[in-house]
Amino acid sequence: MRQGRRARGGRQEFVSPMPMLPPWMRALAYLTVVAVLVIALMAAFAILHLRPGPGMPALALAFVSEILLCIIVVAVALLARRFVDRRDCGSLGFSFRTAWLRLLGFGMLFGAGMQCFVLGLDAALGFSHLAGHADTAGAARTIMLALPLFIVAALAEEMSIRGYVFQNLWEQWGFLPAMLATATLFAALHLSNPNARAQLGLTLLGLAAYAIWACWSIVWTKSLWLALGCHFTWNLFEGPVLGFPVSGIDMPAPTALTQKLSGPAWFTGGAFGPEAGLSSILALCAGFAVLRVLYRRGTFARLVDTRGEYARDALTG
Repeated sequence: MRQGRRARGGRQEFVSPMPMLPPWMRALAYLTVVAVLVIALMAAFAILHLRPGPGMPALALAFVSEILLCIIVVAVALLARRFVDRRDCGSLGFSFRTAWLRLLGFGMLFGAGMQCFVLGLDAALGFSHLAGHADTAGAARTIMLALPLFIVAALAEEMSIRGYVFQNLWEQWGFLPAMLATATLFAALHLSNPNARAQLGLTLLGLAAYAIWACWSIVWTKSLWLALGCHFTWNLFEGPVLGFPVSGIDMPAPTALTQKLSGPAWFTGGAFGPEAGLSSILALCAGFAVLRVLYRRGTFARLVDTRGEYARDALTG
């Protein structure tokens, strides 16, 4: 039977004679399909003996893996939104009808600013000391190599977790339960990273705090662009620029700055990086306050809203 479409509020919604799955089931189905495809990808890597070595540097392999993962999660999300949810793909939050470059720029400033806030806290308390810095050419090389990796990693995580899954759970349960559920999921997905279990409670809390910040940014800006920009520069400044571990992963030398941490791991995050410490939670609180002030002043008031009807009933005060 033929699938049609109808206009509602200036957006295209797709209609079909087939019954729709409840939103929570669509989110679960999406995660299941992505998990199966990722397992198949890992099996293919094992069969082809793709592992770090002389012919395949670790950074190059990580980039190839992230590119393929990004293709999987983005493609499945777009196809599911179009054919399973029967909604316009722009409703996921990546619409070009809004001031996307402006929002992306705001997000990049937030990500860089909050990481600099972390460094400032550590330094002010005597918990971090500058142990050295790279020459301009070396720092530029590390940053340029990391740029594409962090761009695709941010896109993959935002599209999957705070794009498809969050939007469907929001439609099913409302904003606050969906935010808490996806924050828990985001934190849990990082538990396989190196050093994630060294101080498990703080690691989960720090990662969940970041996810909560990102969810509120989606409510107030009506899109994922600011969250994407923040995610990208959060990682970029955390690792290649400031020299901290990025979610448990040490950056290849030389980073622009080299930090020597001497403070307690519960504050600095230790070997996992700032996300496992109180420093990043304080930075996120400061970033949340700034973002809320911008929202209350109407900075995002005239942005085009391409989200579904369910998103307009969120707590926005």
